[in-house]
Amino acid sequence: MTYIRLLVCSPFTLGVLLVAVLLAAALNLWLPVKLRFASPAMNYWAVCALAATLPVAAATLVALIVPVRRRATFGVVCLFCAIPCWAIALFAYYEAVSVQEQGEDGSFLLLDSLAVENVNYRLYLSDCGATCSWGMVLRAERDGPFGMKVVRSIWSEYRTLDEAQLTQVGPGVLRVVEKDGTAHDVRY
Repeated sequence: MTYIRLLVCSPFTLGVLLVAVLLAAALNLWLPVKLRFASPAMNYWAVCALAATLPVAAATLVALIVPVRRRATFGVVCLFCAIPCWAIALFAYYEAVSVQEQGEDGSFLLLDSLAVENVNYRLYLSDCGATCSWGMVLRAERDGPFGMKVVRSIWSEYRTLDEAQLTQVGPGVLRVVEKDGTAHDVRY
């Protein structure tokens, strides 16, 4: 029991956990390849958890590094940074609950799928939010362990029709054909 309490309260363990949270958030934002859950609701739950813990992780990491006399200043700065993070966590929470109840993510609907050499190429109808219209997104997805998948966006086109098919037209080339016959060749 004492060992477990020491492990949890140890500054080294706490620092490693905090750096892991910060790296998970940073890498998933800026790398071209993303980690996603196979379940759409789990993606929203992950965003909710990361957004809620990110300010706490940053504040705790700063408290471990910064001298005692400057902690109050950094605490106030972290509090102001926490407000938008917690707002994002709240929106992600409501979206996760909604997706769980409906059984699918209404803003990212699967149109077609094609498997080529252990990679699933999936064409989605995407509502990118309030700033743009519906469009199509083609992603390369590899299924991984624990309900995870590695995802790379290959192509997107907005202001398109809501139906399309995906075919392979040659080595390294996929074709997205919309309902009206408009074709888009995409290299992968």
